[in-house]
Amino acid sequence: MKHWPSWHCAQRRLIPSQLTAWLTDTGSLTRRLQTVSEHGFSVQLLGNHWIKALPDECINLGIPTTQMAMQREVRLMDGDNAKVYARTIIPLATYQAMKKRFSALGTKPLGELLFTDPTVKRDPIEVARLTPGEWLYEMAVLEENYRPDELWARRSRFYIGGKVLLVNEIFLPTLVDND
Repeated sequence: MKHWPSWHCAQRRLIPSQLTAWLTDTGSLTRRLQTVSEHGFSVQLLGNHWIKALPDECINLGIPTTQMAMQREVRLMDGDNAKVYARTIIPLATYQAMKKRFSALGTKPLGELLFTDPTVKRDPIEVARLTPGEWLYEMAVLEENYRPDELWARRSRFYIGGKVLLVNEIFLPTLVDND
């Protein structure tokens, strides 16, 4: 099993046309999903766990591969249908500096925290095509009853008060089925 995908800058010509706007939008994914939701937007919290991040995530975040990080996993829902699987990696230093903010999130969207704080900075978006056997693909479909040939994902680093975190968003087929 391959553990991590090949991330690259978003090039529109390499992305499926029905996902281009979703993968390259630099605004709040939460707000956009709320706008197009037909059955009520919600966040389903799958878990908050201390883990060792994937090696490429550690490199991206500039943390040692042996350091524990907080992983927040959610599914962004429209009624009973998951539209996006999101996995956020919060390095120890970031979590310790903002423990109260992160521990109070629960089923609130992380986007509300990131896009309402004017001091938050975002690095450019990277995209990847995920295939069966890749760790992020498997995590994204773990709660689903389908296994598509591919999934498309994006990730970017955010800085809150100078502290970094990494947000991975994997777009599920149900997002564009009725779009």
